[in-house]
Amino acid sequence: MNRFFLAFAGFFGLTGIIFGSLSSHALTHVLTNDQLDIFRLGIQYQMYHTLALFAVAVWLNHQKNLFLTIAGWLFAFGILFFSGTMYCITYFDLPNIGTAPIGGCSFILGWLLLIIAACKYD
Repeated sequence: MNRFFLAFAGFFGLTGIIFGSLSSHALTHVLTNDQLDIFRLGIQYQMYHTLALFAVAVWLNHQKNLFLTIAGWLFAFGILFFSGTMYCITYFDLPNIGTAPIGGCSFILGWLLLIIAACKYD
């Protein structure tokens, strides 16, 4: 499982950097300032949780733990749903269909499970 999480972390890190570069250069002429703020919020949360996902993968390399595994999946789903929603709202001018809160809840649950895993670690 840690290989999947490392691959996801690599992919999300790569796309986060690409999207960050786009938001600083190419998209400044396409999106409004408010849209850029929303887009950059998606990037910010993507990068934070990419690092968390990477840490979960490294931790899983040393200790197999169900709480860690579920936390990793929740971080990945959170990136897809929260950040993905931010990108779609701004770049594709799609309406907010309420998927961002699903991603936000995934992030929260992922962090909670990380705390539980840390408390159960021996």
